[in-house]
Amino acid sequence: ACPRILTKTRKYDHITPVLASLHWLPVQARADFKVLLLTYKALHGLAPPYLSELLTPYMSSSRPLHSLDAALLVIPSINKKSL
Repeated sequence: ACPRILTKTRKYDHITPVLASLHWLPVQARADFKVLLLTYKALHGLAPPYLSELLTPYMSSSRPLHSLDAALLVIPSINKKSL
């Protein structure tokens, strides 16, 4: 509703061009972008040390794999019962 009010867009006009003109992202895309940005900063030394310490590079098996050059990270397991 807020973008429509700001741009005086009618109710049945497409909202995607309006959001693009305002440089807004949908909530899920905004959350993904924030996580990716923090990860990038942590990997390149631009984030606080406590964030960089949370990242663990993925170490593959003894066989050489194509994914070695991909700079993959380990996805930590979480205990869903404590959430």
